[in-house]
Amino acid sequence: MFKSQVFFSADGDGGGGGEGNADSSGEAASWHGEHEYFQSNPDATKSFSKFKTLNDSFQDHHHLMQRLGKPYHLPDDGSKLNDDQKAEIRAFNAKLAGVPDSAEGYEFKVPDNVTLDDETMGEYRQLAMERGIDPQTAQDLLNLQFGMVDKLNARRESVIEGMTNDNYKTFLKDDCGGDEAVAKERLELVKRYLQTQFTEDGQADTEGWEAFAKRLYYNDRIIELPLMRALHEAAQMKVGTGGAPADFGAQQHAKSALSYGEMD
Repeated sequence: MFKSQVFFSADGDGGGGGEGNADSSGEAASWHGEHEYFQSNPDATKSFSKFKTLNDSFQDHHHLMQRLGKPYHLPDDGSKLNDDQKAEIRAFNAKLAGVPDSAEGYEFKVPDNVTLDDETMGEYRQLAMERGIDPQTAQDLLNLQFGMVDKLNARRESVIEGMTNDNYKTFLKDDCGGDEAVAKERLELVKRYLQTQFTEDGQADTEGWEAFAKRLYYNDRIIELPLMRALHEAAQMKVGTGGAPADFGAQQHAKSALSYGEMD
């Protein structure tokens, strides 16, 4: 198995020194007697016996300092590493960064207004572990995504708000003669009419109506002007005030309204 510590050496001129002039006999070299250090430190005699001259000793020490001056240095050219070496480096870095041993080791904080399914979060945890992403960075990336979604939702709501207000102004002016009371009465008529379409076993389907209203309304005003007009006409037909058959036309308009899709 490839060992990580193999990489913790100098790349280039930091290689070991003194090997060419080494002496493995263990006997004191003649130059030792010229230095008092060996007299007071006899163990050093054996350690330095491999150097034939003082210059050899200096050279080896110099190379040693070069190696220590570049700790944890990896080769500049990563292509020289094989797949096993690369995998071990990634594993070492992941452990150093605190990457969990399993995907279940990640714990994320999710805003109260955000709902994420278990499958999606499981896939994200697995991806983070496989890519060696530490927990804090994984949380930061998740927070970034939450922020982007919030901005998109805010932008979407701003567009819908502007569209709704513009359409209501046109409806108020062209259809209601500028009379707020008339506009309010017509919108209430449309709402009562639509609510009659949401029944289940003879009972009002409140949940179904609320889900539908979220797609059709913004601040109690219908978003789309053509739909607003069509639904008012249908509501008038339903209550018999439009001078037309009470059911057939109303049912056609209701069918279109109930299939109205949510804006993207």
